[in-house]
Amino acid sequence: MSENFNPLKRFSYKEQVSRAITWGHYFIFINILLACLLGFSYVYAAPPTTSFLSFFYLIVSWLGHMSFLTVVVYLVIFFPLAFIGNFRYYRVLCVCIAVIMHTILLFDIKIYLLVKVHLSMTAINLIVRELDFDTGLNYNFLFIAVPILIALECVFAKITTHSLYRAHHPYFVRTVLIIVCSCFVTSHVLHIWADATKYDRITLLRSTFPAHYPMTARSFLSSHGWLNEKQLMASDSLGAEYINYPLTNLEVDPHFVNERPANVLLITLNGLSYSNLSKETTPQLLAFKEQVQSFDSHYLLYKEELNNVFAMTYGLPLQYRQGLFAGQMLPVTLEEMFKQDYVSRVIVSALKRTPQSVLPSLEGMSVSDVAMQAAAYQTDTAVAAAVDADPATDKHTDTAEGTAPEAATSTTNAISVDASADAADADAAAALARESSSPVVGETDTATANATDTTTTASMLREHAVVNATWLEAPAQFDHADQEALRRYFSLLVQNSGLRSMQFSHVHNVHEVFAQALQQIREYRLREQRPYALSLVINDLRDFDSSVQALLQSPQGPKLQAAMDEDLTSTVNPMMQSLLYYELSLEDVDQAFGKFMTQLRSQGLLDHTLVIVTAAEGNKLLAREPQIFDREVQHVPLMVLWPQEVRQKPLVGSEVHNLSSPQDLSATIAREILHVTTSVGNFSLGASLKELPDRPYVAVDGVDELILVGKENNIIYSMDGSSYIENNGERLPVRPNLENLIEATRDLNRFLR
Repeated sequence: MSENFNPLKRFSYKEQVSRAITWGHYFIFINILLACLLGFSYVYAAPPTTSFLSFFYLIVSWLGHMSFLTVVVYLVIFFPLAFIGNFRYYRVLCVCIAVIMHTILLFDIKIYLLVKVHLSMTAINLIVRELDFDTGLNYNFLFIAVPILIALECVFAKITTHSLYRAHHPYFVRTVLIIVCSCFVTSHVLHIWADATKYDRITLLRSTFPAHYPMTARSFLSSHGWLNEKQLMASDSLGAEYINYPLTNLEVDPHFVNERPANVLLITLNGLSYSNLSKETTPQLLAFKEQVQSFDSHYLLYKEELNNVFAMTYGLPLQYRQGLFAGQMLPVTLEEMFKQDYVSRVIVSALKRTPQSVLPSLEGMSVSDVAMQAAAYQTDTAVAAAVDADPATDKHTDTAEGTAPEAATSTTNAISVDASADAADADAAAALARESSSPVVGETDTATANATDTTTTASMLREHAVVNATWLEAPAQFDHADQEALRRYFSLLVQNSGLRSMQFSHVHNVHEVFAQALQQIREYRLREQRPYALSLVINDLRDFDSSVQALLQSPQGPKLQAAMDEDLTSTVNPMMQSLLYYELSLEDVDQAFGKFMTQLRSQGLLDHTLVIVTAAEGNKLLAREPQIFDREVQHVPLMVLWPQEVRQKPLVGSEVHNLSSPQDLSATIAREILHVTTSVGNFSLGASLKELPDRPYVAVDGVDELILVGKENNIIYSMDGSSYIENNGERLPVRPNLENLIEATRDLNRFLR
């Protein structure tokens, strides 16, 4: 037998290494194709690409990155193994390693499809640590996928072994490698450009693929002062095209269509924490608590008021805020209120020190012509209502001033400074709407005249909207800097409240808030006979210094001054003085609240009304150590008087110890007041307080961490992979619960496309 065909011939070490390296090149090439095929799952699950450029980036990133990962495995593992000098063992090891790597890829694909996160060393450690694999994920498909992978890799090994012994022209191989290399370079160049120009349709795709760290120009540009870090953080927010909110359209129980809708009265006492309730300082609030349903484990998700207002209104975490605002998506609960002809109003107390107290809430937040956008939006709605009005009936005035959604009236007086301005602007707006729309509503001569009148109506309403877009004027007693801070605060409060046709006013203190609220409720119940959603934002406890100064000038001033003089420690210790001022302000707010509720009951204005008393910001005087989540500060009261319980005499209260959060308020109003039958999970992360589940935790999306707030403590999962419990400023390491972590991540990402 010829020596060329001797099967027993032993190759030298150099020949074994050369054959192994050549075989490895072809073997890894076929695995590049397999990795790209499996990686197409990421393309399927990626956020929507709304432009050709973003779609092109997604495709080139898919081909370039998946092939790059395979080449890295070859360079790090396969190539060094070639020097073991045994071709047979080398092939067996490569097949085993390839099966393991593709199995890990399947693990990552499964997690990404469900919760939009990738495997990391921390996640792998957690999975290995949880020996029972109780992660909420189903990996039974691996019993079929792994044998298929083993069979494919054996076939690949056989094909590449045969390729060593026959002459061929690897033009196809070279062409494919050139394509994937070009895709790799192109994807990184595109990301550098998108990152520098803040083109979010591309930058938001950077986390689509596993272990993907595209090149960026951001750090270089920001370090040289060409890009602002706060603007960069804002640009990282989700766009409207990546949000699927709500998941389904809302449906209302038809049995309640003809029934009288219930009113909603929301009172937020900013600066009040649960531990501040006591018989000495808050007897009226405690008396109210004993008569209604109280939720004693209610925690604010965020430290700042405006963030919690967003959670109350939308029932969603902050990661969705920028996209919802950019897409002008309104809270579905408020949209349903507009359909049911609710009138909305917000009354805010703005004291002397309010501009300084709201500055932390304004940090890092921006408003882009909120008033102009709201006015333009309402104008478009008014014009649409005028065009769609029935020419045979005079329905335009009702539409403009009422349901859809208070369009013409809202254009001028929706968010005015005071009650007198509201009335004047309302009359002017109604007259303008009737005058400008009369050719449309009345009898028309020709279609051309209709079109001309519609254009005239649009231009007049738009011009009037621009003129009246200065509805966020601060009081004259504030200086210029404070006025600017107040304007930003009012604008952001409007944005986070989500109301497009909202009547807005601010007064000086809690007494004026309740006085104006009482007047408005009388008008809504007696004159207009419309259901209302009234929100009272009271900042007196946050601005307790200003409150005390106002109290000292009242008829009770001498008595309060005498009480302060008796407490000698207040003049020595500034902290004690702040606490004393806070208690005095709290007593004043408590008395005003009790008087307000008594007036509502005595005049029969509480009938068929849902009353919610809570806080959107805790008492920051209680903060002792810098903590990511301060349980004492963010533990606030939540007291609910249900409409059907108002007629009960005497009222009997109850306590609920299940965890609750501001996200539950919108779900409660939708389910219990608006009679929405659609599952709450389709439009909110909260739950109805009537059906509040016994949750083990409430998930909070932090800046660089995920927080699971439980009944006893809160577990913080940091981006660096660590997990700990905060305790008096100390961080106590804790073993993470993988099932809760994955479930929380899945919930937070529920409304991502």
